[in-house]
Amino acid sequence: SFASMWAHLDPLTAPSALLPFLAHWVDWPIDAQLSLTHQRRLIRRAVEIYRCRGTRKGLRFYIHLYTGLPLDEHIDREEDKSISITEPFGQGCLFGLAHVGKDAILGGGKPYHFDVCLRTQPNSQIDEQLVRRIIDQEKPAFCSYSLRIKTE
Repeated sequence: SFASMWAHLDPLTAPSALLPFLAHWVDWPIDAQLSLTHQRRLIRRAVEIYRCRGTRKGLRFYIHLYTGLPLDEHIDREEDKSISITEPFGQGCLFGLAHVGKDAILGGGKPYHFDVCLRTQPNSQIDEQLVRRIIDQEKPAFCSYSLRIKTE
């Protein structure tokens, strides 16, 4: 009936038969490796993912949705977050503020390179292949990255 039509348009409550239509509606690929519950959450958040695509925030959010690791938005230091995305050279050399060997590096390095570090609990499983696929899909084409998964 018309009164419950909203439930058919929300991926979390829609019948399973409507999920391919809803996924197509937001241009989201169905991934058969994921559970139905996981697919529903991703389809529902697809527009949010697209809005931040190619940014640190977008990549962290996407990895969060796939792995369940916390976003840790309340933590200020990037290195302390469960999903940490850092650039090895940070702000570069600021005279009077930088100390060689401590917070500044002399010499070359990879331009447009970033590091992704995932901190997990001992009992959680992170699919490294899946995380790499996400990063490859979401990062700007000219960027390179390194991935570390740490169990704490």
